[in-house]
Amino acid sequence: MKKTICTLLTLIAGLAILLAVLHPVTTASALPEYSAQTGEPCATCHISPSGGGSRGPRGQAWVASSKPGTVPDLIQSLDILGVHLDVDESQFKASPDPLPEAPPLSVEPVELEALQRWLQEYPGN
Repeated sequence: MKKTICTLLTLIAGLAILLAVLHPVTTASALPEYSAQTGEPCATCHISPSGGGSRGPRGQAWVASSKPGTVPDLIQSLDILGVHLDVDESQFKASPDPLPEAPPLSVEPVELEALQRWLQEYPGN
């Protein structure tokens, strides 16, 4: 019984190794041609600002749409990807009234010294 299980496990491991060796490896890459085709910078589709690597929602939707000549906007992308948001758009519209002008920033000398000391001593992120 133990010999049969050992043989079976060896056979499965051998098949797994054989498949790993024989399976062609394909890599995805960002191509500048896509940027030229769509007229968009690489960062439109990719999370990295320089392009390449993981895609954001717009890039995923673009690929899901068979790479058309234009990249869908974010709302279209979410729709293509099956993401439906329940949002009351009236809560996000800009007011037609102009905003009041903000007063200039002012710092009292005592506060300024404390702020400068804090900035000099701040260890960073």
